[in-house]
Amino acid sequence: MSSRHNHEWNTAFHWAFGRGFWYTDPIKEIEGLSDEQLFWVPTQKSLCALWHVGHIAHRERFHIGWFLEGLRNGLIPPEFDVFGPEWVSAGAVRDAVDSVEKVRDWVRNVRATSHEYIASLAEEDFHKVPQTSDEGHTVAQVLMQTAGHTAVHIGRIQMLRAMLKNKKERAC
Repeated sequence: MSSRHNHEWNTAFHWAFGRGFWYTDPIKEIEGLSDEQLFWVPTQKSLCALWHVGHIAHRERFHIGWFLEGLRNGLIPPEFDVFGPEWVSAGAVRDAVDSVEKVRDWVRNVRATSHEYIASLAEEDFHKVPQTSDEGHTVAQVLMQTAGHTAVHIGRIQMLRAMLKNKKERAC
């Protein structure tokens, strides 16, 4: 395949992971929010904005690290397990993390790792089915599912921001 074609695949996935697509950058979505606002919830049964941000990174690292790279250990530092697939109260998130800035740094690091992985792929790699794929999904499909998952949680963050600022929720 031509290097131009490979570049198009890499460019598309870099875009889908926050380098262009406005609906996939969790750090941009929380700009201007205070620590207290990041832990705010409208009801005790709600997830806070910081959980959504951390969850995006948790699942991104798991999807790319486990499913695509085949890594089994050390994917998620223990202090960030709180952002896994289970519901967690805002208080439990606050207790688990040292600081909001450490969460932001971790999310940035996860995203940088994802971009390094994407940059390492040749065009034919996007079409391969990883050994870890029980459903037969290709690398490209897993990357798109992960970007779509991110977009769902970005929407939740936007809803929480609107509620915090007493504004109408942004229609997408």
